[in-house]
Formats: sequence, C-alpha cells, structure tokens
Amino acid sequence: MTHIVAGSVAPAFSLKSLDGKEYSLNDLLQRGPVVAAFFKISCPVCQFTFPFLERLCKRYGGDGVTFLGISQDDARDTRDFATEFGVSFPMLIDDEDRYIVSKLAPLFRPDEVVPINKPG
Repeated sequence: MTHIVAGSVAPAFSLKSLDGKEYSLNDLLQRGPVVAAFFKISCPVCQFTFPFLERLCKRYGGDGVTFLGISQDDARDTRDFATEFGVSFPMLIDDEDRYIVSKLAPLFRPDEVVPINKPG
C-alpha cells in the first residue's frame, strides 16, 4: 500500500473542468486545503465514495476547503458519473490517453482521495 509521508510536497498540476475552467493546484492552495479524489467511472469504490465526498463538500467546502474530482475518463462519461452520484464540486479531466496528472505521484490513481495543504 502506498502512503504519504508527512511533509511530502504534492506535484504542481493544472487541469480543465467539465465547464472548461482551468484549475491550478498552486492557485487553489492559496485559498486553503484541497481534497483531490482521483477516479475512473467504472471503479466501484469511487461510486461508493463520491456521494460521501459530496456531503463533506457541502459541510466543509465553504470553509476554504476545495474539493476536486480528477477523472481518468472522457468528459461525457464524467458528466454522467457526476449526475448519477450527485456530485456538484468541480470534476477535472486528466488526459484519458496519457493520465498526465495521475502519473505525477505514485499515490495519484483511481480510488485515491488525497488531502493537500500548503506547507507551513
């Protein structure tokens, strides 16, 4: 099992959401912590987890915490997933052919929820 060592630095990344907006990890961290949930729509663990993440987002999202879904599927399938599981937080698309962001760190893979905070 892969684990995060305290003090590890998350690699910088930037991805577009379903609505075309660009999200940069560095910019988001200026506002507060980020919860990044990596997923594939076919992952049963992800299907179970995302409604729970949505409830957490409703509770803590207004407190400076940003929730992101990072999909390894295409935009249409990701949109359908968000609708089916009631997800309202931004869903970002990692390049489904190359998984550029998902390959940045060994922990960034489907069914991983990664809390990220700026150093300090």
